[in-house]
Amino acid sequence: MSYVPGNKSEDPKVHFEAGIKDFTRLDTVRLINISGSIQYGILYCIVFFFIGILLHAIFPVLNKSDPLLNIFLWIILQSVVIIIITFYIEKFVQIFPGILTFFPKSFNMDELLANGFIPYGIDEYKGNMAASLILIGTQYNLLNKVEYVTTEFSKRYL
Repeated sequence: MSYVPGNKSEDPKVHFEAGIKDFTRLDTVRLINISGSIQYGILYCIVFFFIGILLHAIFPVLNKSDPLLNIFLWIILQSVVIIIITFYIEKFVQIFPGILTFFPKSFNMDELLANGFIPYGIDEYKGNMAASLILIGTQYNLLNKVEYVTTEFSKRYL
């Protein structure tokens, strides 16, 4: 991401200085982004917690007598289901507006927009990392399968 418009963004020194300035700023946009991170992170964690428990209950536990390929295919299948569910959960969570948008008189939105603020436009501020940990952490049968396949594969082929 470039912090400097135009051809000056190619100058590493200018880019670095602009990046440091952006990193250390504490303004209304930063407040909105942090509050959005917290809000969306909490929503993701709640939804992913219950979805993770449901997926954990649906998929079979590790059976070490099954062929390694079958266990690996179960891992892939569960991962595909997680990918699809994650796609739809992101769509669902993003339906909810940022909590601070309910207080429009507290912010001069015209000024923010003029300074380049993009409402709901920055995905990295949505708490996905914490939610992913909860989604995967609730499915310890999946983690057991991954550990078992990794260990067995390493013993046999490495």
